[in-house]
Amino acid sequence: METGSQITARVAARCGAGGLDLTHPFRVAWFNDGAVAGERLPDFDRADALGLLIGNTRGLWPRFLDARHRDPALRAEPDPIERYTARVVSAALADAPVRWRVRWAHDPAPRRPPMQRLAHRAGLAYLAPCALNVHAVYGPWIALRAVVVFDARGPDGPPPEPPNPCPDCATACLPAFARAAAALRDNPGAAIGLGDTWRLWLAVRDACPVGRDHRYSEAQIAYHYRNDRSVLTA
Repeated sequence: METGSQITARVAARCGAGGLDLTHPFRVAWFNDGAVAGERLPDFDRADALGLLIGNTRGLWPRFLDARHRDPALRAEPDPIERYTARVVSAALADAPVRWRVRWAHDPAPRRPPMQRLAHRAGLAYLAPCALNVHAVYGPWIALRAVVVFDARGPDGPPPEPPNPCPDCATACLPAFARAAAALRDNPGAAIGLGDTWRLWLAVRDACPVGRDHRYSEAQIAYHYRNDRSVLTA
């Protein structure tokens, strides 16, 4: 029987090959112990269940574009990244030696887990006052895609406290966040990037000094912030 660390390594290698290059193990109890009933993750009735938080950096974009180019089904999808993500993760889990359950960041509520708080509690990325998870290396230039729980032993020890990689959030990021939040109050469409308000939300990410070398490409930004599908064939 594979250990939790062996399961983690195998899933990380398979997901990484598909561009989902962040796979972070955690003990499910680290999150569940402080969660309300509706947010708790399945744990197979074991206190030491293994969880894997799966996400990506900008490395996803070229692999996703290549897959979409080769696959008519992905080209026909209204949300091709969600379909692609599900395909890569499901393939990585196909022959897992233990029971598992998966929750997706794109699940509708209430099934959708609170991914940002989960990333913080799991120790993957600090949840900053500007409402972004900031990774120690990649800064805010990450996306959280799925969480998988296995009927296997997770990491030992108490919940980690992810370090704040940028203690100057009040100066660097919060002013940008305040401008974006004000735009949201004035125009609810700002949340989905209608008009030019997407630039204000992008500015929050750009204000963070951590991980600037890992900023998304302009095409990836256009897709995520403006839903510009023309960049999928450019």
